[in-house]
Amino acid sequence: MSFKKTIMAVAAVGALTAATAVPAMAMENEFHGLYRLFAWETNAETGGGTFNLQKDAKSSFFVEQRGRIMYIAKANDDLKLVTHFELDARFGGQSSTKYPIGDGGSLDADRVSLEMKNVYLDFKIPSTPVSMKVGIQPFSDAYQGVFGSFDAAGAVASAKLGAFTPTLGWFRIGDNNYVGRTTTASEVMPGKQSQDLIVLDGKFAVSKDLVVGASYYNVQNDKGPASVISAPATDYFLLHMLGVNASANVGPAALSAFAAYQFGDYNDTRSLSAFAGSVMAKVAVGPGKINASALYLSGNDKATGDFKSFRQLDSTGTVSYFNPSNMWLLVRNGATINSSTAIDGTDLTKGNVGMIGFFGGYELAAGKLFGSANIGYAMADKKGAASSDSMGTEVNATIGYKLYDNLTASFNAAYLFIGDGYTKAGVAAARLPGGVADADNPYMTNIQLNYVF
Repeated sequence: MSFKKTIMAVAAVGALTAATAVPAMAMENEFHGLYRLFAWETNAETGGGTFNLQKDAKSSFFVEQRGRIMYIAKANDDLKLVTHFELDARFGGQSSTKYPIGDGGSLDADRVSLEMKNVYLDFKIPSTPVSMKVGIQPFSDAYQGVFGSFDAAGAVASAKLGAFTPTLGWFRIGDNNYVGRTTTASEVMPGKQSQDLIVLDGKFAVSKDLVVGASYYNVQNDKGPASVISAPATDYFLLHMLGVNASANVGPAALSAFAAYQFGDYNDTRSLSAFAGSVMAKVAVGPGKINASALYLSGNDKATGDFKSFRQLDSTGTVSYFNPSNMWLLVRNGATINSSTAIDGTDLTKGNVGMIGFFGGYELAAGKLFGSANIGYAMADKKGAASSDSMGTEVNATIGYKLYDNLTASFNAAYLFIGDGYTKAGVAAARLPGGVADADNPYMTNIQLNYVF
């Protein structure tokens, strides 16, 4: 284990010890949660987290639901245990990696389907400004989730020091059982082949209308191959990420932006050199707001030299988002359940081609009615062997009604004019990864019920 990993592990254990030293006292019990239902009609979404491009694609109808229950055991304002559980189901049942242990949506409903989402201690270290979260907890990067917005096991310390808020975190995001050169398969050693994320982040409030931030993220991958018996593991992936971000209120406009640079070792023979950047704005106009955003994620088109595709925390992109896009088909929508996917799957840089996207729309609320209309265009930063870098253009709209203070119903529709980078009439070979020649334009409609408490 590296010195840096050892320091973070010791800090986590020390923080846990400090929490258990607090005297026992009367508890307050809090319950929160949500129920969300989607009824889909689509020719592309599968209900299992995959996105199908097909020629002469047929429409299908399915319904999925999610329930979340959060219980908080609160000792006092400075100490609480947070637990968060999830129950997913598709009407009629489903057997896939999205429902690994059962699906209560099947006939007669009896299934084991309770999933653990979070279990962590949230406490303040006595006589200090430092607050700790230790355990399996939610965390989101300072870059709209393009690197990672996730739940993971770790320890996070933060403090409020006047206008400055620093954060230091460590997460163990992967751990293989290690078998040394001279040991048997039964003598496994956890922590010898691991993958860790270290986060150092700072925010400074220049004024009530301007906040600036900077961060350093480090990923150390010592996991090695899935089965290493004849030789000990070696470091083969190291990522450093430096970034800056800012948000400001200027008159009727809320503005934000970020930029990030990644460097390190992509593998044993190639270095990593990648970029990401975005600008976002919301401007009050009339009864609603105009929203606009642009996203750049660098891509790679060479087999040698520096690897230039922006890396997400998970190689498949399952924990990466860009919610300011307000898309459904071009970029996955953060509100969806197990159908959380899009034309690029869950990966914003699928095939290592990167992305350049432009998104805009208008949203408004009038009494209990609310709605929005959006348009977005995306293209690959590097098209590779494809004849076009176009991913497509999406138009979508939402109209909803607030049935109660904590229950809304909405109708959502989206249509994607698929780009030639994915398909082109008369061309047999796929273009960008996932492409299909002569594929139909994807579309979807859904009805959503959303209850929070």
